[in-house]
Amino acid sequence: MTAMNLALLLVLAQTPTLVDIRDLSPREHRVAGFVLDAPQELRITAVGAEPWPDRLRERGEDEWQDDEQTTWPAAAWILDAKTRTVVWDLRAAETRRESNGVRRFSGTVALPAGVYEAHYASYAEASASINFAGAENYNLGDIVRMTRRAKTGGPYVENGAYKEFAVTIAGPGRQISDDRLEEARAAFDATAIAVVRADPNGTERLGFEVTRPTNVEVYAVGELGRDDRGSFDYGWIVNATTRKRIWTMTYDNTEPAGGASKNRVAHEMLRLQPGRYVAYFASDETHGPEDWNQVPPTDPASWGLTLKVANPSARATVKKYDYQPVPEGQTIVSLIGIGDHQLRSEGFTLKRPMDVRIYAIGEKSGDQMVDYGWIVDATSRKRVWTMTADNSEPAGGADKNRVYDAVVRLTPGNYLVNYRTDDSHSYKDWNAAPPPEQRYWGVSVFPASGRLNRNDVAKYERTRPSGDVLAKLAPLGDDENASASFELPGTTRVQVYALGEGRDGEMFDYGWIEDRNGRTVWKMRFEDTEPAGGAEKNRVFEGTITLPAGSYVVHYTSDGSHSYTSFNDDPPDDPVAWGITVFRTRNR
Repeated sequence: MTAMNLALLLVLAQTPTLVDIRDLSPREHRVAGFVLDAPQELRITAVGAEPWPDRLRERGEDEWQDDEQTTWPAAAWILDAKTRTVVWDLRAAETRRESNGVRRFSGTVALPAGVYEAHYASYAEASASINFAGAENYNLGDIVRMTRRAKTGGPYVENGAYKEFAVTIAGPGRQISDDRLEEARAAFDATAIAVVRADPNGTERLGFEVTRPTNVEVYAVGELGRDDRGSFDYGWIVNATTRKRIWTMTYDNTEPAGGASKNRVAHEMLRLQPGRYVAYFASDETHGPEDWNQVPPTDPASWGLTLKVANPSARATVKKYDYQPVPEGQTIVSLIGIGDHQLRSEGFTLKRPMDVRIYAIGEKSGDQMVDYGWIVDATSRKRVWTMTADNSEPAGGADKNRVYDAVVRLTPGNYLVNYRTDDSHSYKDWNAAPPPEQRYWGVSVFPASGRLNRNDVAKYERTRPSGDVLAKLAPLGDDENASASFELPGTTRVQVYALGEGRDGEMFDYGWIEDRNGRTVWKMRFEDTEPAGGAEKNRVFEGTITLPAGSYVVHYTSDGSHSYTSFNDDPPDDPVAWGITVFRTRNR
């Protein structure tokens, strides 16, 4: 060492301590801020740890995200608070490596004037818990590795090395408070047109409008899985007019964000045309600023989506607005905020041809929808629209959340809008991250123009044009034995409309008609029925029979499963008619 270098070190040794982070727990992230009023040489002493030596082995493709092999469980770094740029990182510095994987650094670093934040992440203890939401996206090997990491402890905890983890920074400068550090971070957001952050297991959105072609810088930090392993904390941008996503944060358009391999960062430029847009960010319930379960990214304070415009004149033309995917007070039908195990229906009469927008949010399981909506032509009782896994898109939050947002052309007529849910993951009772538009869980129908003319629609009353109702046993649930009587003053043609459950030539939910002597004059037989839409076991009979004058009793029986109150498979097209209805036909 030269005499000049020795003298410099002696001077630095007598300078103020700007950062002293030590005595960390095995699962802790700590931050300290400091200011340099002029370019300075700083002395840094740091102790960290790379992956335990026996885990530094060759990895297969399926082990790309095994953080026991790829991520330093303890490290320090320095960030420029205003630009969010890493200016020093222990993991990239020349360190002295010990046989047990501990890394030591002692040296000087030159930094320009500015506001800085020093970070230390100590995650020598393995994850204490596991969230298996979305387990269908993992193979057995994934689950085994996750379970192995679920135990507490770890080599650096067991041998006590974590007690040495620390970083000390000394040099001419000043320590600053957390409030002062936040002010410096705000400088990064000063040119932002949208800053979207989300609480754990939550989502946020922000609508904005650009009035001229504008270059927008996208900066997003979140948690992503590779390939189909899931999106957990991520953002996207939607054109509010076309309802199409114009950008989504994915594994392919992001880079490592530092720390755990699942931390990803997107940093790119988008050219936005004049129009209205919505920026979203969704977070799951684990690994975020409130509670990191592995080493955080190098810029943890920017976890979320930030959109910036460098040109001040262009930024002045951008305005925020309150985006609502469903225009309030303009809906034809709104079945929203639906909880577990529900089936809801509402009808309407359309008086003229109309393009309607259908906005539906539901849940997918595998390749099938388990919470979804559909629309039935009430006259033909055939589906004219159904929400499926194929015609819907990711809705944000958990991967299983899906959204249908498109325009459908409807002709004049009567329609029934239906929505059903299974027994889990629904409004206000989520078992995974909800979608950002969670209050609209269900289905909404409104004019594609967004403006409703009340003269174009009317409330649909469920009456049959063929005649008056003589007896109605619908909708019915499980384990029913219902009956109703009616009288015929003379020989009459009656129409029977019955829905039930049947398979392999046998009916399980069905109806029949008896005369005053208890003799069966009509029965719903499998061979006389047709598919009723939905699951194959849904069967329907619709036809006319002639009955002489007299007294009659209509009966309906159902077994212990698959009925209006608890369909265990895809419901029929007209679920509220589950049961039997008898009409008096009109003379022609």
